Amino acid sequence: MKRLIIAFITWMLVGVTVTAAWAAGPAKPVIEAEMPDCYSYIGGSGITLYTNASASDGGTLKYQWYVTDIENMAMIRAIDYAEGESYQVPEELGVKWYCYAAWNVAGGAESEPTYSRLIRVEFYENNPVHIHSFGQWMVTTEPTCEESGIKTRECDCGVTERAEVPALGHHWDAGTITREPTSKADGEKTYSCLVCKATMTEPVKYSGSPEGDNDEKSSVEPEKDMSTDLKGDLESNTEPTSPVESERFSFPWWIVAVIASAVIGGGVLAIVLIRKGNDE
Repeated sequence: MKRLIIAFITWMLVGVTVTAAWAAGPAKPVIEAEMPDCYSYIGGSGITLYTNASASDGGTLKYQWYVTDIENMAMIRAIDYAEGESYQVPEELGVKWYCYAAWNVAGGAESEPTYSRLIRVEFYENNPVHIHSFGQWMVTTEPTCEESGIKTRECDCGVTERAEVPALGHHWDAGTITREPTSKADGEKTYSCLVCKATMTEPVKYSGSPEGDNDEKSSVEPEKDMSTDLKGDLESNTEPTSPVESERFSFPWWIVAVIASAVIGGGVLAIVLIRKGNDE
């Protein structure tokens, strides 16, 4: 008896749920994304409009396209045989507005329609003079230290312009000596980027400090300069000149000349006096 009661209650709940779902009808479609306004010229590539709707209950969607000469939803009129997911706009000079309605069909019932916004479509004469009015740049791909990024901006007509964002470049730290230099091999200094953590190295030259490289001292004595040693020996063996010898070599020779002149003059005078005495 208890099992029969539980089965009856379950059957009733299922019936109530199904009845409520049937009474509510199919879910109303949702417009996922709206199309931008479109521009083209007569004889150009043409303009095709697309739907973008969905239903939460997975029902089947049907569509109807509308057109109006005035930007007013109250003035739209259905386009004959335009019931597909896309619509090829006929090339007619001037401006018109288009939209579509979407219905969800499930279990033989239809949902309330959902309307898209009015899409402005303009056809120019041949070689239209349309001046793009782009919005602000939006970075769609961020640049890195080594690779450039991408930025875009869009015109009301749907044209998108792309441009490159220069790479940021590395921002290196002060660097760290990772291998000390020696007299036989260069050392190494490593730098790290503060942004992306990339590394780079550069050689460090041996400075040749007076203390030398304690780990790798050369056991070979440098060859002596024999000419320098010989010169030093000669200089060390040469006796210095005494003050007397210096005076001798610097004796004034004019004094000798004066004495010699006086001696000669005295001799001549003596000879003259002797001769004069003999004559008397």
